[in-house]
Amino acid sequence: MIPARYGSTRLPGKPLADVGGMPLVVRVAEGAGTASGARIVVATDDDRIRTAVETAGFECVMTSPDAPSGTARAAEAWRILGRPPGRIVNVQGDEPMVTGAWIEAVTSVPPADDLVVTLARRADPAEAGEPSCVKVVLDDDGCAMYFSRRQIPWGAEEWLQHIGVYCFSPAVLDAVVAMPESAPARAERLEQLSWMSAGFRIRVVTGDFPGIGVDTPEDLERCRRLFR
Repeated sequence: MIPARYGSTRLPGKPLADVGGMPLVVRVAEGAGTASGARIVVATDDDRIRTAVETAGFECVMTSPDAPSGTARAAEAWRILGRPPGRIVNVQGDEPMVTGAWIEAVTSVPPADDLVVTLARRADPAEAGEPSCVKVVLDDDGCAMYFSRRQIPWGAEEWLQHIGVYCFSPAVLDAVVAMPESAPARAERLEQLSWMSAGFRIRVVTGDFPGIGVDTPEDLERCRRLFR
């Protein structure tokens, strides 16, 4: 599931921004589609995005404009499709360098009733101070202790950058989109902190997952240079 909305606060129209000759959301769909056995669905509330996605040959589901988060939009699309069996992978629509290996990494972790799986890579020190670079601290079992837009842990010389890919079992997806927003999630503007506050574990697979999350006009220009 690739949630995509047109009305980004910092970069309006982001899903349709040209990246190497194709819309950003289509490039994400193409990259995710290299995963073995994956069904790629874009979830949006905008006809312009739907047209671009379907013209490129990908499946698209129209969702409510009131979805509070990308995960909620992905869950709504999954329900509209009749709740197809199997785990659901939510790939944020601003990860143009996603590959099938990312999908296979999160689905390689066995599911559990209280578990969400996501990814992280070593943060570029030049970008680690940016709020758009979300940092994560792990416990000894590889599960997230906290996510922040600030540089955590304090005093570190290296950081882990969270990547916007999540894997859910159907039951876990139903649960996380039904829970209220927690105070930490509201403060950091990071929905996954609500899940942790409610007792869910987030297993973080770390590795060499090169990429650029497109959150700002500067990110978009960097991304375009890579795809020239």
